[in-house]
Amino acid sequence: METPYSDEITFAVFILGVICCFLALITIHRATALQNSFGVLCKWQMYADIAQLTLITSYCLLSEKVAPGSHALPSIIACQAVETLYFFSGELHVLMAVHRFVFILSPKRSKRWNESTTSLILFCTVTSIARILLMTALDSGMYWVYDRPTALWFITETPMTEFYEMYLELGWSIAEMVSILVLDGITLTQLIIWRSEISKERRQNRHVEARLVLQSFCQCVPTASITILYFLVFPNIESQFIQFMCSSFVLGFGNVLDAICIIAFHLRPKLFRKNNGIEVTVS
Repeated sequence: METPYSDEITFAVFILGVICCFLALITIHRATALQNSFGVLCKWQMYADIAQLTLITSYCLLSEKVAPGSHALPSIIACQAVETLYFFSGELHVLMAVHRFVFILSPKRSKRWNESTTSLILFCTVTSIARILLMTALDSGMYWVYDRPTALWFITETPMTEFYEMYLELGWSIAEMVSILVLDGITLTQLIIWRSEISKERRQNRHVEARLVLQSFCQCVPTASITILYFLVFPNIESQFIQFMCSSFVLGFGNVLDAICIIAFHLRPKLFRKNNGIEVTVS
């Protein structure tokens, strides 16, 4: 049985996501607070989100007449690539939290971090690919599948599927979110403590720093949405349409939320004026 309006919703999410991601990229380019290595991480986040949205939409909207079978090699590669981009996005979220933690609590290491930003992004890329290869290593018959008639995503059933979902999907995502919450919580607490001890000029800089930490904190929302809706709600729902919303919809909309986090914290009308106003230095 086909899921009603699944193609239309998928395409609408793609259009909204691309618009938001490009608006976020413009914001990153113009916002003073993002002219640093944190902004570089945000930029790569948007590149990954655009790539994932494009891949999801182009693959999911193929008609059954021309699309490869769900278990054909091209389909497996496409679905595994989507998951790899999801892994990469999640690791960038953690990297953002680590970035603020290091720059606020250990500023002496900030220069070394700036020099290592490209290497850290490459590390996230390698570990994301390694995670998807580990899935195949555990069981060659275990991979992600997009069921075209129902428009649902799922992992093939194998003896290792439950282990993989519990520890390398659900467990890993929870570990990422806990890491972000702990790191950002410590960083934000330190900024609050310092607030009463610094001058007005430095306080303005710390306000910008706090905004970056809060942005990093909010980057948990896309991961939390996908983790809760897909792994906890999806298995217990009978309605096919709600299953679609907890699967295909939330997978694409998570990219939209990534962009909204950047837009919400940094997009201001003054960014599009010739004179952006006061320059605030931020690490």
